[in-house]
Amino acid sequence: MGMVDGMLLAVIVVCAYLGMAMLALSQPPHWRRVAGEPGAPPGCPRRPRRIAVLLLAASLVVALLRDGPVFGSVLWVMVLSAAAAAVAVTLAWQPRTLAQLVRLVDSAHRG
Repeated sequence: MGMVDGMLLAVIVVCAYLGMAMLALSQPPHWRRVAGEPGAPPGCPRRPRRIAVLLLAASLVVALLRDGPVFGSVLWVMVLSAAAAAVAVTLAWQPRTLAQLVRLVDSAHRG
C-alpha cells in the first residue's frame, strides 16, 4: 500500500467517524450529554444530519475512487460499521471528546 492509498484510507475513516458522530449528535439526548446543556438549540437535528450526509457521502466517494465500485463499496460498509461502533464507545466512555463538534455546529448555527 502506497502513501497515497494510506492517506485516502485515513480520509475514508475520519469522514465516516465524523459523519457517524454527527448522526449521533442529531439526537437530542446525545447532544445534551456531549454539550452538557439542558436542551439542544433550535434546528439542532437538521444541521448535524446535513453535515453527516456530506461526510458519509465524501467517505463513499473517496472509497470508490480509491478501490473501484466493487471493493470500494465493501470497504465503505466495513468502515461505516467500525465508525459506528467507535462513536458508540466514545459516547459511552468519553462523550465530552465530541464537545468540539458540538461547538462547531453551534457556532455555525449562530453565525
